Amino acid sequence: MATLFLALLLALPVSCAAAQAATAEIHSERPFGYFVGDLIHAFVDIRAEADADLRPASLPSPGPLTISLDLRDSRLEPIAAAEGRRWRLHLTYQTFYVSLDVRDIKIPGFTLIVARPGGDEPLSVPSWSVGVAPLREVTPTKAQEAVDYLRPDGDPPRIGERERERVTMALAAATLLALLLVARDRAIPPFHSRSVRRFARLARRLGPLEWRPADAAQTIEAMQSLHRAIDATAGRSVLSSDLPAFLDAHPQFAPAEAALRRFFDLSERLFYGDAAARDDDMAEIAAVARALARRERAR
Repeated sequence: MATLFLALLLALPVSCAAAQAATAEIHSERPFGYFVGDLIHAFVDIRAEADADLRPASLPSPGPLTISLDLRDSRLEPIAAAEGRRWRLHLTYQTFYVSLDVRDIKIPGFTLIVARPGGDEPLSVPSWSVGVAPLREVTPTKAQEAVDYLRPDGDPPRIGERERERVTMALAAATLLALLLVARDRAIPPFHSRSVRRFARLARRLGPLEWRPADAAQTIEAMQSLHRAIDATAGRSVLSSDLPAFLDAHPQFAPAEAALRRFFDLSERLFYGDAAARDDDMAEIAAVARALARRERAR
């Protein structure tokens, strides 16, 4: 089969020469056996002198060539050559010719422009032909009644419902397990009452308050709650001066040291200073609680 194809491939080349040195050879994928709508692949091998070049504007552009033939694609590929220059012009045609019998159709030629130091010269690529074949309907055996041409529908494929049910149940179980793990990690009910998640509970409670107008009583209550959470974590009362010892005993909160120091400074200002609560104090307390909650989950 390969030998036959090679023989057919080599049988088609058409050579032409424009000027004295530039040449073009046409090769088609196969010379016959095309039906309406088929793509026809071919390429043109072009050889020229070392100082020659091809004018890009002279290359064929995709589009209709005849009423029943389109050029779908055109691509120029430079090829390394020991002498002179060589290109391969890839062409893809599509035929819409509705043939009533086996016959040849003509592929139109075109003219390339070869640029040389002495001036431009035309290189003609001649027309060539391929064989097309008709599409014929399958004629069934003549029947007495029209209903005799009909055939019953085929049986629908059987779908394995049990396998789908098993996969659905496995995916549902995996999803439920993932949700439980996330809820436990985020201290979402029913895991919110775990003592080790006291900062998470406080951060969740303070979240809605930080976006409301300032309320001095709520700010003081939030600050006391955060103090109680820190004390409960340490197992004793923690003052500002105790912060280094608290971080040494609970190193998971060390990355939040800056936030803790801001919180204790704020606490001293509100509890022992004469300053009133500001609008952004609740947001600061909530931010400290969130920072501690993140470190609490990392433990």
